[in-house]
This record gives sequence, C-alpha cells and structure tokens, in this order.
Amino acid sequence: MDTLLHAKTLLVQEVESVKTNSSNQNCINKAEHIINGESYQLVQQFLDQFGGRVNVTGDISASSVIAALEDFIRVEFPIVGHENEVLFLAIALLQTFIQNNYTGPAARSKAVSGLFGRNGDSIEAINKALVRSLAILGQPAYELMDDPLYLVLSLLLLEKITGQKSLFDVSLDQEVPLPIISAESTPGLLALAHWWRARALLTHLSLIPEPSGFQASVAAATYQSIDLVHAVVKDLPGGVDEGFKRQLYATYYLENVKCSLAINTEHLCLESLTKVKRITNFQFVMTGARATRTKYQQKAHAGLIILAKSFTFQDSAMSTKSVAPETFALESELLLEKPHFESIADEPLDEQIYGKRPKLDLDSGYEEDKLLPLALRQENIPESLRDSDPNGQPALSDFDNIQLILRLYTIKNTTPAKDPLVEEELTALLSRILYQDGKKNWSIFARSLWERSIIETTKAKTLERGLLQMQSLVEELDLKIKSKLIPNSNEINVASRLSYIHQLPFIPRWELDATLAEKYMSLGILKSAVEIYERLGMACETALCYAAVGDEKKAEEVLLQRIKENNLDARAYSIMGDIKQDPSLWEKSWEIGKYVNAKNSLAKYYFNPPAKSKIQPDLAATLKHLNDSLRQYPLSFETWYFYGCVGLQCSKMELAAEAFSRCVSLDPYHALSWSNLSAAYIQLGKLKEAYSCLKRAVASDAQKNWKIWENYMLVAVKLNEWDDVLVACKQLVNIRRDKSGEGSIDLPIIEKLVELLVTSDYSVEPEKLSYFQKSCTEFICNTLPQVITTSARCWRLVARVELWRKRPWAALECHEKAYRAIFHSPDLETDEQVWNDTVDACEDLVAAYESLGEMEGKFGPGSLVCKDWKYKCRSTIKALMSKGKGRWDDSPAWDRLMEARSQI
Repeated sequence: MDTLLHAKTLLVQEVESVKTNSSNQNCINKAEHIINGESYQLVQQFLDQFGGRVNVTGDISASSVIAALEDFIRVEFPIVGHENEVLFLAIALLQTFIQNNYTGPAARSKAVSGLFGRNGDSIEAINKALVRSLAILGQPAYELMDDPLYLVLSLLLLEKITGQKSLFDVSLDQEVPLPIISAESTPGLLALAHWWRARALLTHLSLIPEPSGFQASVAAATYQSIDLVHAVVKDLPGGVDEGFKRQLYATYYLENVKCSLAINTEHLCLESLTKVKRITNFQFVMTGARATRTKYQQKAHAGLIILAKSFTFQDSAMSTKSVAPETFALESELLLEKPHFESIADEPLDEQIYGKRPKLDLDSGYEEDKLLPLALRQENIPESLRDSDPNGQPALSDFDNIQLILRLYTIKNTTPAKDPLVEEELTALLSRILYQDGKKNWSIFARSLWERSIIETTKAKTLERGLLQMQSLVEELDLKIKSKLIPNSNEINVASRLSYIHQLPFIPRWELDATLAEKYMSLGILKSAVEIYERLGMACETALCYAAVGDEKKAEEVLLQRIKENNLDARAYSIMGDIKQDPSLWEKSWEIGKYVNAKNSLAKYYFNPPAKSKIQPDLAATLKHLNDSLRQYPLSFETWYFYGCVGLQCSKMELAAEAFSRCVSLDPYHALSWSNLSAAYIQLGKLKEAYSCLKRAVASDAQKNWKIWENYMLVAVKLNEWDDVLVACKQLVNIRRDKSGEGSIDLPIIEKLVELLVTSDYSVEPEKLSYFQKSCTEFICNTLPQVITTSARCWRLVARVELWRKRPWAALECHEKAYRAIFHSPDLETDEQVWNDTVDACEDLVAAYESLGEMEGKFGPGSLVCKDWKYKCRSTIKALMSKGKGRWDDSPAWDRLMEARSQI
C-alpha cells in the first residue's frame, strides 16, 4: 500500500481511494500536503522539530556544511524501517525548492537559520557554502537561488534511501557506480526513490549553465530502462486500475524525453515520444489548410495546422481550480488574434503546404513514427481526425499537451535556429495548445505562451505582444523586481503550477528573466539587458553581453571583478580565455574546477591556432585535451565527434573508431558519424564492419550526401554486394546529375554491373527476371540515357544491355548516339587523338550496322532492324572522311577508313 501511495504522489493524484485501505494516516496526510501544493508545511514541521540541530565544525565551507548535514541525517534519520517517511520528507523538500525557484510564489521560511541556529553572519556564510556545494565541474550554481538547503537535503536523503554513492563528496578522478534497477528484484518503493532522485538530479543540473558531471550520467542511467516502472507496477496491490499503470508508463516516457533534452542527447527522444503516443492513444498530424491571418484579407493562403484529438487521460491529474496566465491580445489593426482556417479539403494539400514546388513525393503517405507526422493528402489524414473542425478542435489531455511541447523542444534542439519553415511548424504546435477551449493547466499553458513569445519577438508585427507576454510571465513567478510593469491579478494555485513540473523541461525563474534580457540585447536594447543580468547577479552573462556587441574591454572588466569576488568560478576564467584567446586562463579554469568547456577551447586552440599565436597546429595536444574533457563529461556528442575527426586526421584509427562508436550510441541517426566510423574500419581492414556502418549511414538522413553513397558503393564492390552497388549507383546519379551531368556516372562500376547483367540468362517473361536484372535494366536503359551527353562509352554500355534484352533496334540506335556524341566534338579537326577515337567509333558503328541490320526489327516478323544498312555505312564513312580531308588524310586512321569503305 505504501508503494501505491507514493505512486499516486508521483502522479499528483488524489489519495481518497487509499485511505480506506491504509492504517498509516500520517503518511496519507503527508501525501495530501504534497499533492495539494503544500509541501512547505511538511518542511516547516521538519524545521520546527529539528531547529538548531545541525552544527558545523571548523571553518564554514562547502565540504564542512555537507559533512554536518550528513552527520545530522545519519543520527536523526535511520533509514531502515523508515523509508516511507524519509522519502516523503525528501519529496517535500524538493517540491518546496521547486516552488520557490521555478513556479512561484515563494513559500517564505527561514530554512538555514531554522536548521543551523547560527547568527546572521554565519547563516549567510552557510548559505553561500550550500550554493558552492551545488557547483558541477567548475560551473557554479546560480548564487541568488532561494533556499539551496532544501535541494541539498533532498539529494542527501535520496542518496541515503537509494544506497547510492554521494555526489557531493566524490573527487573528480573517481568513478561513480551507476544505479542498477531490476524489474524483478528492486522493491517498488526503492524504484520510486530512484525516480525521485533522478528528478532531483535534473533539478540540480538546471541550476548550472551547461549540463555536465556525474549528475547527468546518473539521471540518464535511471531513466535508461523501462524496468524502473516495471519494478513499481509489480508491487502495486491487486485491483489497481490498468489506466493508473498506463499513466505511470506514460509519465516515465515523458520524463525520459525531458532527461534527454536536459543532457543534450535529444537525438534519443523520438523513440520515447513514439511509445508514449501509443500508450495515451494520442492522434495528431500536421497538415495544411488555407487560412486568413489579417482582418482585411480577401483570399486565404496556405498554412500549417496540427489536427489532434485525445482519447485517454483527459481527467487523469487531480482537478484544481487553476487560473491560466493572461494571454495578451495582439491589439493589431491588421492581424487577426488567431488564423481562421477554411475547410481542409478545399484543394490538394500538397499545394496548400508547399505551394507548387516540383519533386514532391506525393505518395509518401502518413508516417506515424516521426516528430511531426505529416499528411500531404486528404486521404492520408487518420480517419479519426478527418472530420476535425480546424477552428474549433477539442481540448487535449494534459499528457498529450505535454507531448506536443516536448516534440517542440526536440525539434528546436535538432534543427537550425530561425529557420522560417521550422518556426511555422513550431507555431502550429503551440497554436494547437493555446487555442483550445476547456480548462488549462497553468504550467503547460504558461510554457506554451513563453515559447510562442520567443517566436513572436523575431517578427516585427508581433514583437510588442511577445515582449509584453514574456515580461508578464516573468513577473507572475513573483520575482524580486522592484517595479513591476504588469500587475498580477490572477489567483495563484500552487498545486496546478507544480502538477506537471517534472515532465516539462526545467526553466528556473532567473533563466526566464535572462532570456528576456537576451531578447532585449538582440533588439539592441543593451542597457535593459545589462540591468537584468546585473539584478540577477549573472556576471558571466553580462560579460558575454558586452562581448557580443564588441565591447571586449568592458567584458574583461566584468569578469575580472567576478574573479576577484569568487576566484573559484572556473566558468569565468574560461570565458575570459575565450575572449583573450589565452591558454593559461583555460588551464586555470581546468585546474580549479575541471570545467570541460575550458578543455574544449584548449583543444580547438591547438587544432587551429590563431595567427597571432605563431604556433603550429598540435594534434597530439588536441587529443589530450579532448580526452580530459570526455573523461569528465562522456555524454557530449560534439566533443566525441571532434575527437574522432582529429583521430582520423592523425591516422589513429582505433581512437577514431572508438570516438565515432560513442557518437552513434548517442545519436543512432547521425549519418556522418556512421560514415566516419566506416572510414576508420576501412583503414583497420574491417570491411564487413565498415559496410554495416555505411548501411546505417545511408539509412539515416543522408539522402543528399553523395560522398557517403560513393563510399558505400566502393565498399560494396569490394564485398561483391552487387545489389547494393546498383542501389548506390542509382542514388549517386540522382543526387549529382543536375550539377555534374554524366560526371555522376562511375563508368568502371557501371561496366562491371553491365558485365554481370549480360552474362546472366534473359527471360522474355518479366516475372522470371530477378530483382537485380529488373532494377539494373531500368537503370541502364531508362535513367542513364537521360544523363549521357558526350560519352560514347556509356552509349555502348546501354547498347550491350539492349542487345541482351533482344532489342537489336534499340542497341543500334545507341551505337548511333555513341558515334554522334564523339563525331560532333569541336576538337575533331585539331586533336589527332580525338580523330583516332572518332574513327574507332565509326568502325564500331559500321560493325553494328553489319551485325544488327538484318536482324528481326521492332515490328516483328518481316521487319528488319535497318534495311538500308549498307547505305548508312557508306554515308557514315563518307561524312567522316569529308570532315577529316585535308587535315588527317595522311594519318593511319585515314587508311583504316579507306579500307572499311572498300569492304562494304
């Protein structure tokens, strides 16, 4: 029953059904406090009970404060037999920290002074020590956060419950064992504790500028396997609703995606998003419809729209009286508040979405397992969505709204910034969430408004509304802003704000404010941006702000002041190194905090030294610095990729193979990584492994990368995989034909394919032909003739295949084209080699006339391929002789022509 109670707490669901089956009323009350957004009451009870119990011995430092808290937990919180109560306290501490720093309004209580019982100066020092304890690999946590004690205590308690090694006292050179969760042997309550610890670690990671350290690895390992949920479900009492279990699985997959986004492994998101979509039976598709966007628009124009419908979990979360954030109106004399869509079936959807662009694959249909399933035609829209009213779609469940938001973040992280088409897709996603009727969850709605505002601030017509909306959302979090521009009138429901905070990517309140500052800076409003950064105490961001506008001297002054105040800020040293291009500053950053970006900067510096450094590239030093960086943060795809490229450049193939193997494990769909991995295997003599890698590369997003296809073809040739050689040849011609013409044809490979084809048995019955015969014939006889312009050699290959197909008339036509291709060469009368080649081609054509002319023709019995073949032979020779007379009539080739004419 304890597992069920904690599972309901995890999902933020009412616990009425548990009351009749549980004798532990105290735990039920704690669960209700947490679910109702009143975690701070449990925290206050804890502070009242243990006030003044923690004593720091010696100097106040991060290590001494952590040691004091660990001693306090060991004495006051025996875990064995009390896991249930201790876990509730850890959850309450975490939720209160999140309320104070992420969702607002802050729950006012004097946590540090209540627990440590020191005077004012000591309390301030302890608070700073707690902030320093949350630094990760030289990156300091945000210094002005509220009550860091709550998060530190929560993490320590969760480490104690799960029996995992503490990440507070681990040295930089140690290895941290990753949690192992078994579906069969891990108790459900322990699995839930691991789950909450992963949530706390993601909270911790959101406090630093860039994800790194063991926290990312431990969180990823926890969410790595579905066994986490299996372990919980197996311990739920019988009779638990199947829908409840499905919600646990859906929540797990949503948080799995959130974790991938948080640690920069967004390439892994699609699989989990696909699974949660199936669990919730969520139906949605992106398609096109004509829409009017302005008040005076007479003709509707094409636009993107998301059609979506929820089928489960509409009322899964505990209902709360939540007032959504205010949506600012455009107040535009021109623009409509939202697009008005016409009927989707008014015209072909391919024209609605893409205009009249050529080469659109209209037969691709509906592909479900994509970030944005796309329906190009009316008939491709899922039947359940086909009758949807684009201007009045039904409300979605919170689970499905979150899926759309997570897909939005995945698209943002995997596509170029400020791409107009991508912004249209993101706007369509956000519109589906924002313009639906029905009750709205504050966190989901506020996040959607925030993302819409970021897009709107890039457009002149919506800039004002976007900035106002961002300012409003920032102020609604109850920030310590002296003068608020927009008064808060909405009632605040803390439970609603906290209900889905662990499924949405974390954005701390100061990060929202910093993003607003970035927008001001991008608009040239430097003073307002700097004011926000200074109010937030973000010295590094202030320096970057000045550096971005070219004031590097001012940036250095800000960083020097920051280093003077905190000489352990490794990030400040590293940014100073980036501005000054000074390796000693990066070395200092690494020395004091093992800041991985410092090592990455050193690697780039030695790989491509600036001209003023007057040093030569040093690949050995580059590899050393990248190795140091990866030892501290092995989840960085970009660093592994750079490491592998340097390995290839300095011929360290084993190293390159390892690096690119790590790349493809982090992003299984990165075609260039697969291709580079194959290059390393080729150099190591592992052709089969290279071939497998290239198959993965061409199966990934590499349809336009001709180099990958060429490598694939060459390796397939060496392994005699002729079906794949043919596929690669066809793809190479399709990719390069527009730019390279017949240069896209690899003649030696084509000759080998033709040899294989014509030495096989031909059948006049198409169904008896093999796939290779059909495909190769279609390629040689249909595709190549569209590309060939001057290559007689190519035409002869086509002629061989036509003759094999028992089409001598087509073969003779190819021989004629081969001759004409070279006969019209402008160098015929000046270059003897061209003259000799033309005579050779003429002899070939004459021989073709002789051998093919009297065969049965195209129209069956009684017809000939070329009835007047002798006349054509004489005409061909005569035309060539007249062109060469006076210039080549004393050459050996001329004599050959004379002899050929005499033999006809």
